[in-house]
Parts: sequence; C-alpha cells; structure tokens
Amino acid sequence: MAIRLAAALTGICLGLAGCGGGVGLGTGTQASVSGPPPSTPAQRAVQVAWTAASARYCAFGLNPQKLKGDYLAWERAQGLPPETIESVDAMYDKAFLTFYAKVKDTPGYCSKAKIEEIRPEINRHLAGDYTPRKPAAIENDETPFDETKY
Repeated sequence: MAIRLAAALTGICLGLAGCGGGVGLGTGTQASVSGPPPSTPAQRAVQVAWTAASARYCAFGLNPQKLKGDYLAWERAQGLPPETIESVDAMYDKAFLTFYAKVKDTPGYCSKAKIEEIRPEINRHLAGDYTPRKPAAIENDETPFDETKY
C-alpha cells in the first residue's frame, strides 16, 4: 500500500509541476508541507461562520457575535482596507445564516463525530487562529482516495 501511495503522490506532484503559475518542482521554491494552506479573507470568513453556526446549533457555549467581532479585528490587524472588511463582514453574516439554516434541517447533525470535528475548530478560533483547517492526517497505510475513479 505504501508503494501505491508514494506512486500516486509522485504522479500528482509531477502533474502539478507541469502547471504554470504555481509552486513547481523546478522553480527553486519549496512549499511548506506543515503550514496551513493559503487562504483569502472570504474563505476565512466562510470557515469561521461555519464553525460559529455549527457551534451555536450544537449548543456549545459560544457567542457567535463575539467570535465574528474577534475574527474581523484579526482581519483588520492583517491590514485589510475598511471596504474589504465591510465585504467580509457581510459575507460572514450571509454564510452564518445559510449554514445555520442548513444544519438546523439536517437530522442528527450534532452527532458525537460532528461535535468532535467542531470542538477543535472552536478552540482554534477562540485562540485567535483563523487560518484554514489543516488537512486530516492519514491514519493508516492505505491510499486516501480511490485511484480507480481517476
């Protein structure tokens, strides 16, 4: 299995190296494997709104308005101009309402597994970390995708 995984990952890396505009194998630039993936303010707003809506619905003791305020303050500290902050603020509100309505209509949404998924996100955001979620680690030696579908 490890050989198939290594072969699949090598193929993906070589395929990505052929695409222009990104970090490639021949560019002399190394991508950080351990760091969070790059993100935009819009992506972060949607992610934080999802966490807040999920936490609110699943009865975590989280104040979504305080989380939103802390998140927007963090974006301001990153140097975003006021007009972008306004746009991100509106996007957060729309995403929160959309996600809340969706989870409200999902039977069994607050399962133990979902709560275990939400909890670390809440803790990260409460600690001031609004970077994208890190990909889940592969816990076994099997290929993380079905290569027969590609």
